[in-house]
Amino acid sequence: MPVVAPSPEQGHGPTQSPVLAWRTLAFPADWDAAFGSGGPLELEVGFGDGRFTVRRALAEPERRFVGLEVSSGSLQRAARRIRRTGVDNVLIAKVGAEFAVRQLFAAGSLSGIVVNFPDPWPKERHTRHRLLKRSFFELAAARLVAGGSVRLATDHLEYRDFAIAEAQATGLYDATYPEPPEAVFETKYALKWRDLGKPLYYVVFARNDHPAEHVPHLERPSEMPHSLLTGTLPPTSALSKTVIRYGGGHVVLHEAAAVMPPGGTRWLVRATVEEPDLRQQLLVMVHQRQPTEVIVRLETFGDPIITEAVRGAVHAVTEWLLGATDLSIQRRSY
Repeated sequence: MPVVAPSPEQGHGPTQSPVLAWRTLAFPADWDAAFGSGGPLELEVGFGDGRFTVRRALAEPERRFVGLEVSSGSLQRAARRIRRTGVDNVLIAKVGAEFAVRQLFAAGSLSGIVVNFPDPWPKERHTRHRLLKRSFFELAAARLVAGGSVRLATDHLEYRDFAIAEAQATGLYDATYPEPPEAVFETKYALKWRDLGKPLYYVVFARNDHPAEHVPHLERPSEMPHSLLTGTLPPTSALSKTVIRYGGGHVVLHEAAAVMPPGGTRWLVRATVEEPDLRQQLLVMVHQRQPTEVIVRLETFGDPIITEAVRGAVHAVTEWLLGATDLSIQRRSY
């Protein structure tokens, strides 16, 4: 599977980037190829500056660690730390946890999921934003090996109790309260809270024998979606905001704008595609590439992930053109 670095055969060294180009990976990803080796696979959600991840990777070289972050700054700081220490059993990515766990990991592939000091979203109206809610525990259960666990460290008592209740509601976990590993107390936030005299809480949610529901992965079509139309594209056409359900998600067409570059009239249609744990902003190009031939295709701007609902965006633009203009269909490839 192609990644920015490392090479699929040899893993990464101190001069190579540990940052995954996760959009290029299959769903689920081939982690043996990405790391260049096998071994137990662990996930850390919200690795911050990477000190906990690196310490564990150095102490347990037989294990492979994948770290997730949504902060570009944290990603860069952790990448520098990984290069500086030379560990080759850590890969990191800027991607949301729910999406990554759902799409990048196969059933029964993760030995553990570590969540150190997540955002507690303390206001009641914001609890839906919390990571460790029932839906995430159910998703994690479908990806953990037998006996695997979700491990939480937090300074927020109410968040700890919330997570315990949510895990118990699934019936898929047994909670225990051991002393946390020493490395937990050396994370950025643990050091901060300890200096302030705040208590820290640690919970291990171990998978029990109750079966988890199957969670499918998104299908990734290999062909770039497009259609060919016959006729002449008019200079302008009004597009009203349109919402279409497609492939387990929905497509929103927002607006169309005409552009006049060399090579013929073009329209750009701005679209949003929403699927489980994935929201993408897209541009669909409508191009008069021959005197009587128009192509509708997805622009590669923003490196979109090709999914069934993304194909639906090309379909929606095609259907809009067929209804709003005199164009006729020649071929659909989506």
